[in-house]
Amino acid sequence: MKRAILLILFVLSRTVILTGQTYMVQGTIEDATEGQIYLASYYADRFRIVDSMESATGFFYFMFTGDEPPGIYRIIYDDRIDGVLTENRFVEFIYNRENIELVVTSNNGAPVPRFSNTTENLVYSAFMDFELEYESSLMTVYRNLYPADSSERCLNAIGLYDSLQVSRTRFMDSLAARHPDLYAVRIMSAFRSPYTPGAMSHPARIDTLKVSFFDHAGIDDPMLLYAPVYNFKIVDYLSLYKVDTFTMEEQEHAFIEAVDRIMDHVSPDPELNSFAVNFLLEGFELLGMEQVQLYLAENFLAESCESDIAELVRLRIEGYERMIPGKLAPDFVIRDVDGKSHQLSRMEHPYVAVLFWASSCEHCREMLPELSQWYLEENQLGIEVVTISIDSSEHDFERYIETMNPGWITARDPLGWTGRVAGDYHVYATPSLFLIDYDRIILARPGNFRQFLRAVRKLEGE
Repeated sequence: MKRAILLILFVLSRTVILTGQTYMVQGTIEDATEGQIYLASYYADRFRIVDSMESATGFFYFMFTGDEPPGIYRIIYDDRIDGVLTENRFVEFIYNRENIELVVTSNNGAPVPRFSNTTENLVYSAFMDFELEYESSLMTVYRNLYPADSSERCLNAIGLYDSLQVSRTRFMDSLAARHPDLYAVRIMSAFRSPYTPGAMSHPARIDTLKVSFFDHAGIDDPMLLYAPVYNFKIVDYLSLYKVDTFTMEEQEHAFIEAVDRIMDHVSPDPELNSFAVNFLLEGFELLGMEQVQLYLAENFLAESCESDIAELVRLRIEGYERMIPGKLAPDFVIRDVDGKSHQLSRMEHPYVAVLFWASSCEHCREMLPELSQWYLEENQLGIEVVTISIDSSEHDFERYIETMNPGWITARDPLGWTGRVAGDYHVYATPSLFLIDYDRIILARPGNFRQFLRAVRKLEGE
């Protein structure tokens, strides 16, 4: 076996000599099981498998033609430690047109790559080790900064907090001066951060970071799309705007401000712009924040942005524009929970409120009781309310209705999001509420109960 491995390495080394453009990453995984070992590359916001090989001993090698971009790559494998099989283990490394040798060992069950001949990865490992220690020390000290007072404990914490930031800057400057051309230094430099004095109050620190977070490192290097850098920076920046006591509406408003500031620091480069917009769209899609998605689409979504989520938002924008105040609401016929049919165009009420909801929607569960109380006690204009559940589970729908027992028209579309009425009304999130007049003209699209009351009171004052 050893002779076979040596022969393979000899042939591969001859290829490097003959072409002058081929590079290799090779090594051994000490606890790997027999099976496939994968090579994955990173771009924009995810890793993708680009090569694989079968290995019986944990030995692996992968060839690079020289055309591959510098960036973060992964070796993915399965291992067995103390008889326990763990799948999809991985170690990461920087490839930047050099040969790489490593041995993957286990430290307290975690995989650890040990490099022997790669300046890129030795420098990157040194930076990551420093960062882990720095973050741990900084958080420990930060706990002693507040409440601020003149005690020796607080004064010592302030001094240590300041010195930690200074030492980090010096460490980065030193690595950058010694290795200015390394990809690892480009990654490191992207994580430079503004100095905030230890004596600064917590609110002032947050406000300062909101303004100056990107001053030392904007989103301006297309080559860093091949490393998980800008996605982490964006998430870190958004966390400055997260407030646990905010309502959904207030939180979306805050995130819209954050989006503006992020996009101010994205270079005009089409790749970077497309990445930032699509990454933000996907994130706010997961959070169910439709207003932030619409704001992104209306202000930053260029035709060059290509992804499934970007196309989805484009379609949503088109649908949203068909359902704005002043447009004609689509007619529909629904069957309520008692089996009675109702047609919107034949309702005799001066106004109708149509609400799409689901029992799994937290904001729906908050709105429905408020709306029910208003309907029974304050409905001076005789507004009819039609609620259409898009619950996929009939059991969940019925259980929730039983607890509330509303007096309005209650229906459930068994097709949920794909139902005809939800589709005609371009419903992409719950709750979605439409206030419609006798002629089926949309008067308002309230985002919450408070906005609904404001629209009703405007009608009452006319």
